[in-house]
Amino acid sequence: MIQRIQTLWMAFVVLLTVATFFFPLAIFSFDFKSLQFNEIYGLLPTKLTPEAMPLVQKTPAWSLIFMQLGIALISLVAIFLYKNRSLQLKVLSAAFLLLAIYVGYLFLYRIDGLSKEIAAIYSTPKVTYAVGCYFPILQLLLMILAQRAIRKDERLVRSSDRLR
Repeated sequence: MIQRIQTLWMAFVVLLTVATFFFPLAIFSFDFKSLQFNEIYGLLPTKLTPEAMPLVQKTPAWSLIFMQLGIALISLVAIFLYKNRSLQLKVLSAAFLLLAIYVGYLFLYRIDGLSKEIAAIYSTPKVTYAVGCYFPILQLLLMILAQRAIRKDERLVRSSDRLR
């Protein structure tokens, strides 16, 4: 049945994926030529004013975008596999693995790498993790909750089959 709790958890994962596009991931604060710059880093570049020239992010973060879209697509597929719980669990495990890779790539490579690049060119930045940076961690938690609910349903069905 599609009205199970794991469907709700996976739907929230998809909604958080959509929300990630609208919120910044990190804010880099650094000095350049005795001026203070605050650069916002997200999946899509943001221009605060028309004359502002972004120093950190000039193009979209395509690798992060494709991973988030893959996570959303796999979660949507898992929602509609409610009749085959074992396959649903495997598909959700694949999404969980992709999301774990995404979190590691985001924190260890992209944000840390950008921080080192800014330090080499301008000055050592102060990195502030924004709201969008916490969405993947929340997605991991929601996927764990969905997997637990699927396993619980599977145990319930197996126990009722034993009684017959």
